[in-house]
Amino acid sequence: MAQAPPTPPPMSATELRDEARDSIIASSAESSDPTASSDSSGSAETPAQLPAAQDIYQQVFPQLSDLAEQRNFIGITNIAEHHDLNGSNDKSYTRLLLIAPLVLAYMVLDDLTPAQHALARLPENVSLHPLSHALAALLASASERKYENTYSRAQELFQMSQQSDFPDPMLGKTVGLLVNDFLDAFRKNTFTLVSRAFACLHVTEAQKLLGLGRKEVLAIANNNHWQFDSASGILRPPNASLPALVATKPVPPSSLMTFDLVVNSVTTSEVH
Repeated sequence: MAQAPPTPPPMSATELRDEARDSIIASSAESSDPTASSDSSGSAETPAQLPAAQDIYQQVFPQLSDLAEQRNFIGITNIAEHHDLNGSNDKSYTRLLLIAPLVLAYMVLDDLTPAQHALARLPENVSLHPLSHALAALLASASERKYENTYSRAQELFQMSQQSDFPDPMLGKTVGLLVNDFLDAFRKNTFTLVSRAFACLHVTEAQKLLGLGRKEVLAIANNNHWQFDSASGILRPPNASLPALVATKPVPPSSLMTFDLVVNSVTTSEVH
């Protein structure tokens, strides 16, 4: 007889609540004596229906959601790390209520290594969840400085979080907020590095690095006192200092690799 296909992970809010409730009920049943109660006729009593209980991840999530509204990213990482490392029932899909805000908060703070550790410690069933996959894909692109992929995967995660069948509406709202905060921080960090790494840069390359259209890039450049030559399409940061990478015309993707080398040398010099 052919085996039935594996049961997919729960995706709807109802499925996640039921999964958490069933896990808690099962744990309670294992710790009790099923033969302890009986009526006068010797037949077992029908156990009373237990109310839907919340696990630790569901209990902590509202606090993380509030912190996301306040943009308190360090607060999110501190609380989520504590409860994730000390929580029980770690194979529950509701664990994503902590992991998703935790990973995204680390990414906003540009602290990618602990974000990787948070995803790496997920059990296999939770790591296979679509939300886990989307977080891992975004984190990988950001870690590898694949700028265009980072922006597209962030958009995919944002769109997923806003779907009607997303696991929990409040989680979707929180994920959406944190994705936008990450994009803002990622663009700001990238622009700062571009300002230091390039003596001049073609506007099309700036669009790739910032994941924005020409109009938005020129607005940012103008607000930061960059000069723009409309005839050549060249942007020049104020007080450009050499050595720096010069990209005076549209260049192949390998220029982004060169930019990474310059960025690495800049950040290394800052450490020392």
